[in-house]
Amino acid sequence: MQLLVDSLAFRVGDLRVPLPGFEITSTVRLRKTVEELKLEPKARASQWRVHTSRGDDYSADAVCLALPAYVSAQLLAKLAPSLAGELRAIPYASTATVNLGYRREDIRHRLNGFGFVVPFVEKRSLIACTFSSVKFAGRAPGGCVLLRAFVGGALQPEIFDLGVSRIIARVRADLRDLLGIENKPLFAEVSKWARSMPQYELGHLGRVKKIGDELQKLPGLKIAGNIFAGAGIPDCIRSGEAVADELLESFAIDSQTKLN
Repeated sequence: MQLLVDSLAFRVGDLRVPLPGFEITSTVRLRKTVEELKLEPKARASQWRVHTSRGDDYSADAVCLALPAYVSAQLLAKLAPSLAGELRAIPYASTATVNLGYRREDIRHRLNGFGFVVPFVEKRSLIACTFSSVKFAGRAPGGCVLLRAFVGGALQPEIFDLGVSRIIARVRADLRDLLGIENKPLFAEVSKWARSMPQYELGHLGRVKKIGDELQKLPGLKIAGNIFAGAGIPDCIRSGEAVADELLESFAIDSQTKLN
């Protein structure tokens, strides 16, 4: 994930894109936490002010929030309390990933796929398991396998709250039954991701519509990410590109209006 962010920062940094009637410029600023957003009226439109934890104050014609819903809600609490309330109401689940390294000879299963999902009805600790070194090249040296297990989630939050050693023990017990792995892993690492997965519960589409209606009251503000439809990386990319296209179109229309 860090490689993805670093690559984006490198490609977008100091970018200049001339377009009819206006120019897009970009500068990437890392490790600066936004603490407050303000919307100030100006002659023909509105101006956004972005305040950071380091005392920086930036002006912008538009702002796109690609954040967890509850973080966006915090930034918008004073400016748009109704919008913040709708964002804050989106529930989140916590999940943990467990990466385990094995010698290939220790796994009886053929690993003839990319992984598996475990139905909740089976009452196991595992939500799913990815055969990472099968799915992606370069994830394990020759003769070894990297597995990535998932636990917790909305249906089993109590497992997320367990200690690292107990999570590993539960995952190993399931992998013994499902993949025939008896031996200890070469290593096992647990990463916990609190409030990381938005839940699209009954009534979510209605809430999404309300959020869209509230956004119409704030010119130049867009929200992207996985809070509306789709929690995966491709979904986030698709959302970000769609919002970028909307902003570019609005800038082009505004530029054409000024020229006329």
